[in-house]
Amino acid sequence: MNIDDTETRVDIRIRSKGKVEHICPDCGCSCEGYDKRERTWQHMDFFDMECHLHCAVPCMECPKCGKVMLVDVPWAQENSGFTLLFEAKGVELMKEMPVNATGRYLGVTDKRLWRVLDKHVEERMKHQDLSELDRFYVDETSCRRGHRYVSIFVDEDHNIIFVTNGNDASSVARFREHLEAHEGKASNVKFICCDMGKGFLSGIKNEFPGAVVTYDRYHVIQHMSLAVDRARRHEWNVLREGGRLKDATKLKGQRFVLLRNVENLSPSQKERVDWILESHKEIGIVYGLKESLRDTWDYDSGYGAANHLLDWLITAERTGISALRDIIKVVDNHFSEILNWFRSKMNNGVMEGMNSVIQAVKRRARGYRDWRNLRTMCYLRGSGLC
Repeated sequence: MNIDDTETRVDIRIRSKGKVEHICPDCGCSCEGYDKRERTWQHMDFFDMECHLHCAVPCMECPKCGKVMLVDVPWAQENSGFTLLFEAKGVELMKEMPVNATGRYLGVTDKRLWRVLDKHVEERMKHQDLSELDRFYVDETSCRRGHRYVSIFVDEDHNIIFVTNGNDASSVARFREHLEAHEGKASNVKFICCDMGKGFLSGIKNEFPGAVVTYDRYHVIQHMSLAVDRARRHEWNVLREGGRLKDATKLKGQRFVLLRNVENLSPSQKERVDWILESHKEIGIVYGLKESLRDTWDYDSGYGAANHLLDWLITAERTGISALRDIIKVVDNHFSEILNWFRSKMNNGVMEGMNSVIQAVKRRARGYRDWRNLRTMCYLRGSGLC
C-alpha cells in the first residue's frame, strides 16, 4: 500500500500468491490464466484520502466453450472503474441529491455516475415481475419546457412500473409491450385509472379493450373549479365595467377561497364566501353546483350516484350559465367512466402525489437534458426495486 502525502491519495496493490485456478462463468470448466493486464478501480475514501485499487488481472480461455475473457474480480463489476462499495455509496447519494452534486462530492464526473446509475437501475428493472398486475394508474408529467411530457404507469401499491416518452396512444402501446415482456398479460388488466386525455383513452381501447376505465374524482372537480373561477372573473368584469370598482376589488382576490372545499375554510374565510354567494347570484349558483358535484362520490352505490349525477346535469343545463358549458360537456361525455369509480375505487390522487415527488426531483436537478435521465430517477425513487 502506497500513501502519497502530497496528493492525499492511497494506492492499494493486490497480488495473488501461487497458481490460481479460474472457472468459466458460462460452462463451469476449469481454466488457466495468462497475459495479465493492470487494472485500476476507485474505492471509497480512506481517512478522507482518495483510494484506488490496482491489480494485474489475467485473461483466460475456456478449453470447452472457447470463450476468451478477463477474470472477474470479487470487488467490482465487469468493465467498471469503481468498486462495488463505491458504486453503492454513489447510488445511495444520488437518491437524495442531484447527480452533479454527487459527482463533485465524490470527485468524479457526472457522466461516469450516470453510467453507474443507469446500469444499476436497468439491472434491477430486469427482475420486475408483473404477472399479478390487474390494475394500474397512468398520468403524464412535464419533463422539459415546450409541452414535453413523459407518461408514468403505477401499480396498486403505488410503485412506478413504467415510464415512457410522450402522452399519446403510443405510450400505452409501449406499456403493453413492457407488461408482456415482464410476465404480465393485457387480458389480466381489469381496471385502469387515468385523466381525460384523448391519447390515453384511445390507447387503452386498443391495447386493453377489456379493462374498465375510471376518470378520477380529482380531474372532474378540477374542471368544476375552473367553472367557478370563470364565473368569478365574469362577475368581476361586469362590476368593473359598471363602475363598481370597490366591489370588483373585493371580489378579485377571492379566487382560492372559492376553490377551497367548504370543510377546509376557516371562520373568516367562510364569512367571505357567504358574502360572495349572497352578493353575486351567478357565482352562488355555480359554487352550489360544485359542492353538489362533490357529493356524487359520497353515495353508497353507483345507482344512487348515477341518479344524483343525472339530476346535476339537468340542473346545470337549465341555469344557462356559460361558465358551466365545459364541465357539463365533460360530465355528459364521460358519465360512465366517472361512475366506474364505484367498481374500481381508484383515484388518481395517487398519481398527483407521485408527480409532485418527480417534479421536486427535476427542480432540484435544474432539469434534465435527456428524458431518459428523468426516467432513471423515477425508477430509482419510485419503483420499489432500487
